[in-house]
Amino acid sequence: MALDPRLVGAFRTRIANPLYWRRAHACLHGCSREMLATPDGCAAFVDHMSGAMGVPMTPAQRMGAANWLYSQRIDPRNPWHQARMWNVVNGA
Repeated sequence: MALDPRLVGAFRTRIANPLYWRRAHACLHGCSREMLATPDGCAAFVDHMSGAMGVPMTPAQRMGAANWLYSQRIDPRNPWHQARMWNVVNGA
């Protein structure tokens, strides 16, 4: 399960903009570990983030992103997990 490079690039570009960074931060802050513990919760988060960032996605990209996120077992409140996800966003 890999992320679509074009989709990741679109999100990176938007998050680099301070206006969109605030939106991304609000989405991430409103997310819980319980939400990301289910495939449906991950899909809902991907939809929310896509809408907030204004990045259109195909159904295949949406499912790929949701499945990838689900497989990562992320806890958005854990500092180590936050750093790992920012590394993905920043391309590190």
